[in-house]
Amino acid sequence: MNIKFNMKGVIIGVVLLFLVIGGFLVLPKMFMEDSTPVDYTMLQRDAIPEKILNIMDKYTNEERALAVKLDNKIYVIVTRTQGKEEGIQIDKISIVKEEDKNIMKVSATYKDKMKSYPFVIAETNLTDLPDRIELNSLEEEK
Repeated sequence: MNIKFNMKGVIIGVVLLFLVIGGFLVLPKMFMEDSTPVDYTMLQRDAIPEKILNIMDKYTNEERALAVKLDNKIYVIVTRTQGKEEGIQIDKISIVKEEDKNIMKVSATYKDKMKSYPFVIAETNLTDLPDRIELNSLEEEK
């Protein structure tokens, strides 16, 4: 059996294969945000450090996300404005690297007041404070 290879066809096939594989690896990175999820634990009211509770009066009138470093632990605090009738719940925390800065993105949902709190505090697995924090909040569908 004598098999002849068309070298030009083989080279074009290999190049096309590399382009297709490269497209599947490179294109998603161009259009998707490269974020790292942050592990966190929601704290119950009795487990919140006293120093954090003492500063909460300053922030309960604002809708915001804060990060606090206390005893080598990073805590994330999410508050809602007092005018809101809903409570708040953290859905996801992630770290995104943009222009050599670590940006923490906190996703929160406004929920029924009876099922949530006006502010929530989470203890994270982070070792350093982020450069900036962004809060993305959504209303829960009723």
